[in-house]
Amino acid sequence: MTWDAFHRREAVTQAAMELAEQRRDGALAWAELPEAEAAFGSQERLLQALQMRWHTRLAGAIEHELTKEPVDLEAGVVHAWRRCAARMPGLRALLDAHAGPAAGPDAGIDTGPLRTARRKEWMLLASASGVAALDDPAAATLGERIERRARSVVVDTAQPTIKHPAHRGNSLLRRIRHALAA
Repeated sequence: MTWDAFHRREAVTQAAMELAEQRRDGALAWAELPEAEAAFGSQERLLQALQMRWHTRLAGAIEHELTKEPVDLEAGVVHAWRRCAARMPGLRALLDAHAGPAAGPDAGIDTGPLRTARRKEWMLLASASGVAALDDPAAATLGERIERRARSVVVDTAQPTIKHPAHRGNSLLRRIRHALAA
């Protein structure tokens, strides 16, 4: 892939994510993305790129949560999934809408372009929770259970945040740090 193709795909992926967040209706805005056909060739490939974006953000959120060393690893993973979904509700709705019917790990047929990616996500959830190794045959089933647990509660990120007053450049703490460093 050339740099031009990479940047074109990145721009389309970002635009698709922005539209998903604005609309939050679960529809892929293929017709609204004039470069999508040239960049991806098919809606399935764009969906896979969006799934990869979700997976990457989720993996980062899980890593961040686990650096806090929670006593209950599964609860930490559930919290990370919830926070990630709350930060990207439009993307989550889009991926859910295109997951296909019976997309569980035991589905006997391929139910859509995201089936393999979802299985890998469930395996990540199970592994990060400490309930199964990545190569464990039960990992996908256990990970799906963890995802269902995460979906059972919605995190509202629209709550107003407390804004801390701007710190002055010459605060007491800064002066103490400076004195200790000297």
